Parts: sequence; C-alpha cells; structure tokens
Amino acid sequence: MYLEFTIFCPDETKELVEAELLHAGFEGVWENNDSLCFYIHEEALNMNSLKSILAQYNLIESYTYKSIENINWNASWESSFEPIQIGDKCLIRASFHESMGLPYEIIITPKMSFGTGHHETTYMMAETLMEMDLRGKTVLDMGCGTSVLSILAEKLGASKVTAIDNDDWAVENSKENIENNNCYTILVFKDDANFKGKYDIILSNINRNINLEMLVKYSSALNKGGKILLSGFYNHDVSDFDKLVKTLGLKIAKVRERNDWACIIIELC
Repeated sequence: MYLEFTIFCPDETKELVEAELLHAGFEGVWENNDSLCFYIHEEALNMNSLKSILAQYNLIESYTYKSIENINWNASWESSFEPIQIGDKCLIRASFHESMGLPYEIIITPKMSFGTGHHETTYMMAETLMEMDLRGKTVLDMGCGTSVLSILAEKLGASKVTAIDNDDWAVENSKENIENNNCYTILVFKDDANFKGKYDIILSNINRNINLEMLVKYSSALNKGGKILLSGFYNHDVSDFDKLVKTLGLKIAKVRERNDWACIIIELC
C-alpha cells in the first residue's frame, strides 16, 4: 500500500523540500497550486526522517496523508505528460508522441526523475544551450535528472558530456534515455558533488543553496573561455550569485527569466 502526503508550503521552499524528500526515498511528486503531493510505500516510510525534513522548513504542521492503492507510475505519467517545444528547433517528447520533424527531438521517459522540459528552469537551460556553439566542447551536467540537457548538448555537437546525479533513479533513467536517443558521448555517474577534470561548459540546474555552495568548485573546473549555466532559483536570488561570482574573478554575462525563475550565464572576467 502507498501513502500520499500533501504538504502545504510556500513557493520559495518547494524545490528544496522536493529535493530533500526524494533523497529520503519518496517515489513521486506532483505540484498542485500551494501544495506538493508525495508518494511512498508504507514499508519504506521513516516518519522521523520526514518530520526532521519538514521541521527544517517550518512545515511540521503543514501536511496531511492518506493510504491509496498501489500506483502504476508509467500509466500515471503517460496520462499527464505532454510534449514540450522549446523555440522552433527543439521538441522534448515521449516515445508515444508523434515527431514534429524539428532539428532536435529528444525522447524522454522521466519515471521519477526531474527534467521533462516543462519546468521553467529546464526550459531556460535548454533554450540557452541552443544559443551557444557546443561543437567540440566538453560539458559537465551536475544534477542531470533525466539527462535531457546532456542529450541536447550532444545533439548540439558536444564532444564529451559527463552527467552526474546523486539519485539512483536518475542515473538509471539517464542511461535509458541516453540509449533511446542514440547518444554515445555521455557518461553517467552517481555522486553527490565529486567530479574531476576541466570543462568548457558546466550545467547546474539544482537549487539556490547547492549552486552557491558548488560555484567555487565549478569556477576552478572551467576551461579558459568556458561558461557556467546555473538555474533552479528565483529572480530575487540573482543578486546573491552576483556578489559571489565577483569574488571568484567571474561575471554574470546574461540573465534569463521565466515566470519568476532565473537562469544565468557566468563567464571569466
């Protein structure tokens, strides 16, 4: 039997709560206006862990839950997932959607991973990538999720892509999506924050706090002339990044905004 938790939380904490609970073993999430719905098998639930997470965000009295029948996740996803077109060149779709004949069509089966392109942050990251020259470039995709951005990077000409996520579902799903899109230059690893080497392009669509924590490491891993693309935070958070990048000898070259979310391009000064 599954349990469905409905958690009422403000927009500014939704992404953080999502990340924490998925890491704690919750198997699916749906956003519904001012609430998040999470699912977990009752045998896998650690109530103390859940309450500890909710307490961090002052949500300890802001949830309800109920028992539901076992969920067919694929059927649930297929009934709700619509293809998403980014600009006039890219389509992110499932295998059961018809092709539109666009230059870049990415077939995704997201299961329980983030990254279908529907969220504003993924949309902006993909939109930004398509404006760049990736031919022959090396790319790091941190918190890769479904690896939709890694797949797009290869299709845009990247010579080598390293995709990293700390979630088992994301790593498994990434490998499946990479194979379904006939990609050959993408390597997927499970890790939290460890990576080696230098890169021309670093992608990090995670959240404000993790991006701020990782920016020092990203800057030291950036090749001369390289760029860092960050998203997963709101417009009002951009000033926090601007302060930090200046101390690292970097600059924010461009800010993209979509429905209060932000995506920034960072370069060496």
